[in-house]
Amino acid sequence: MLRKLVAGNWKMNGLKASAAVLEDLTAACPAPGCDVLICPPATLVAAFAGKGWTSRSR
Repeated sequence: MLRKLVAGNWKMNGLKASAAVLEDLTAACPAPGCDVLICPPATLVAAFAGKGWTSRSR
């Protein structure tokens, strides 16, 4: 069975405040059969580190 995937991608002009969206993306996919993929730009990786990661977050 295919798993559902919710993905969020930020372009290089993203803002540090966008890290707050991570919680919304994770909440949008509460089912165990769904993964969350976050793709922040390299300039914001530190801002995203440790925020809301779960075993379903990639």
